[in-house]
Amino acid sequence: MPPSGFNRLAVRGALQFIQACYEDLLQEVADGKHASVEAALAYEISQIEKALASLHIDPQGKLVKQA
Repeated sequence: MPPSGFNRLAVRGALQFIQACYEDLLQEVADGKHASVEAALAYEISQIEKALASLHIDPQGKLVKQA
């Protein structure tokens, strides 16, 4: 059962998105963009941390840069 407020299609869509992100990351490693899977994951984590530090969801549900 999905978490409260999320229907099965939303959860499936989120998991498909995550799968595609991992597939892209593996391809970047294979293409030599990152020295290793560990380096690729560290890079992605830093990108997420930057986004979380500078963005938020406004009352209208839009992702915006924090003031």
